[in-house]
Amino acid sequence: MTDKIKKSQIEQDKKEDNSNLWEYATKDVTPLKNKNVADKQPKQNLKLSSHPCADKTRTSKTYTPPEIKSAETDYRTGQRLKRGKIPIEGRLDLHGKTQNEAYDALLNFIPNAYNQGKRCVLVITGKGSRQEANTPLFTSKIGILKQKTPQWLATAPLNAYILKIETARQNHGGEGALYVLLRRQR
Repeated sequence: MTDKIKKSQIEQDKKEDNSNLWEYATKDVTPLKNKNVADKQPKQNLKLSSHPCADKTRTSKTYTPPEIKSAETDYRTGQRLKRGKIPIEGRLDLHGKTQNEAYDALLNFIPNAYNQGKRCVLVITGKGSRQEANTPLFTSKIGILKQKTPQWLATAPLNAYILKIETARQNHGGEGALYVLLRRQR
């Protein structure tokens, strides 16, 4: 019985030490105003995949390919997009950008491409941190832009311009890039 009490006391002391350390480290930090635009977007429970286990995989560190299905695209168009057979009319490279910079770039690029009458664009996110040689395969890191970009594209105001997104073919960047099929102007 005393061992359990000692263990719980040690755990409590560790929690107090960590909270004190955090308070000390952040005591002179002031938050930036209006700098984190991406986090201010309304959080919606969007299903980016039709797979029944999609919600379970999104909470874990595994990557599920982005997919927005639309009744406005037929099977053949979807297959052509998936196979990289639709000509790419524009490219946006998000390498080296912060989340805010990447989100701002998307907010400018997608509507401009739509207004120019482009049909298919390529958004290059990168794969994220490279896996080191001594780490196991299942612990590889996934880049934040690779995770966030499909979510940004699936939410307002960008989703008004987009019919479908797919992971790019290997010759266009593979898992580090997305095909974005834009709506036609009417």
